[in-house]
Parts: sequence; structure tokens; C-alpha cells
Amino acid sequence: MITPTEEEVKEFLEESNAIEREYSDIALQDANQAWITGVLNAKNDFSVDLMCGIHRRLMKRLNPKIAGHIREVPVYVGNSQRYRECLKPELIRKELKKLFDGWNNTKEKLKEMPDSTKEMFVKEWHIKFESVHPFEDSNGRTGRILMNLQRLIVGLPILIIYNKEKGDYYQWFKELK
Repeated sequence: MITPTEEEVKEFLEESNAIEREYSDIALQDANQAWITGVLNAKNDFSVDLMCGIHRRLMKRLNPKIAGHIREVPVYVGNSQRYRECLKPELIRKELKKLFDGWNNTKEKLKEMPDSTKEMFVKEWHIKFESVHPFEDSNGRTGRILMNLQRLIVGLPILIIYNKEKGDYYQWFKELK
């Protein structure tokens, strides 16, 4: 597993928060705790428990009511011109199981593949995770932490998506649907 520098991690977390218009010091401190939780557990298989632990730390002070809890209500994503309903709550756990099983069963093979294959797999996995949208809020920040953990595990460097590049990032979701 590649180990990014502290500066890279801080920059990644700041920019990931900025994509969601979250600029507070508290959010950055909690994002750092979420990152540490992910790193400490990334050697194990990905699971609902890992994902919820990351989310719990991200949201513990911003919205403790939902922190670490898979949503039980419908949610919508998009903007004022276009939005869509996310996966129905009763289907979330089943989809997460498929997603995590797919990662856990493929990660060792990915390490031996070309970087372009690793990049595409991780990107597609991230898009699928975001389409499940397991939480009421902070799916993007949780998903970007999981994505970067995957990148490090398979030997890719951390990916910092700068706030000014978020349009390109959102384009991923249109291109690979």
C-alpha cells in the first residue's frame, strides 16, 4: 500500500470537503479522523462497518443524528434543473454487499494489472458507490475516502480532486452510467 504524505492527505481532505462546500476546521478535523479510521482498517476487507465508521467520524459533529447510519428515507440528488431519486432504502444493503464483495474479490488481482485498468476499476467502483447513496448526507466525502484507500491499496497515488475541477469530477457520473 502506498503511503501518501501528510500534506497530500490534508490537501485531499480540504479539497474533498470544499467540493461539498464544507470549509470548517471541525469538518477538516473530523475528515482526518475518518481518513485515519479508513487507513487503519484498509488492510481488511471493505465492509458496511468500515464505511459506516468512516461516515460516523465525518459527521459526528456536523450531523450526529445521521452519523454512521445507513439512510432509511428516500433522498434526491441533483440541482434545481435536474434531479433524481436515489436507490430505495430497502435496497441499499444488498447493493453495498455486491459492491464490497466485488472490491474484496478483485483487489489482489488488480495489483498486478496495468495502472490504466486499476484507474478505471476504482473510478467505476466509486461511481457505483455514489449511485447507491447509502447516507442522507456526506456520501461524496465518504466515497472519495474509500476511493483513495482503494487507489493506495492497488499501488496508485492519492487522487486530489480540486474544487475548481469538480465539474470534471461530476462528468464521471454522466460518462459511465
